[in-house]
Amino acid sequence: MLRYAEQLTTLAAVDEALHAELRRHLSDRGIVELAATVATANFTNRINGALAVDLER
Repeated sequence: MLRYAEQLTTLAAVDEALHAELRRHLSDRGIVELAATVATANFTNRINGALAVDLER
């Protein structure tokens, strides 16, 4: 799942070999949920960066 998140984040795509590996462990719904989770995290990170949001640490 981490490789999926990395590929989706850096390439905005995921290679077929990784999709095949995920299908061995996740249902179609699980893959959709994973993609949506990664996309949401990327979206919020980009918005925060664009607006120079000072995040609490």
